[in-house]
Amino acid sequence: MADEDSRQQKGEEPQSRRAPIVPQIDSPSSPNVGAGDPTDGREPFDWRTHYPAEALKEIRWERVYLFLLLFFSYFVIIASWKGWVCCLLFTSPAEAATLKKYSYYGGSGMLGGVAFGIKYFYRVVARGYWHQDRKTWRLMSPFLATTLALVVGALIDSGLITTRGPSSGPAFLSIGFLVGYFADQAIAKMGEIAIVLFGASATTKADSRK
Repeated sequence: MADEDSRQQKGEEPQSRRAPIVPQIDSPSSPNVGAGDPTDGREPFDWRTHYPAEALKEIRWERVYLFLLLFFSYFVIIASWKGWVCCLLFTSPAEAATLKKYSYYGGSGMLGGVAFGIKYFYRVVARGYWHQDRKTWRLMSPFLATTLALVVGALIDSGLITTRGPSSGPAFLSIGFLVGYFADQAIAKMGEIAIVLFGASATTKADSRK
């Protein structure tokens, strides 16, 4: 009591009236913030899902879709390695080598896109950011990754992208996967190539002068 009286004389609030000190935890502002935090903003023992049944049904279907694409990309890579794709299309030896290379690019590009999609998917679901309006992006992004991997492979072969030319299956797989996983950076690089080939537009030049 004496301590509280002395605090009142100093103009301080009594300890009993002070707001409790609560540790400040930064709430995530996007699915990619705080990837190392395993709590997802939940209290201890808060284990039940917060999604309604209708949302859970769509989440399950998207999960199945991603796993099907994952196994399909593995199948394309294995089929290319074993030569099944070339046998199926009755290609010549020269055509078979080209087809095998680009099958590696396409299959590993899809694998990278699916890997990124799985990572993004479990983050948005766990943190409450999953919604229907983003569904089209989640379904289409692996196919965009596949297309980008094929085009980047062609750009490397043509010499428009200066890099040490890959000459083995593992090199094709590595490049395709990186392009698929980092599709946004690949698109930015292709934009730079387009400017070199076709020149900057009037709008781009005006922006650069500002």
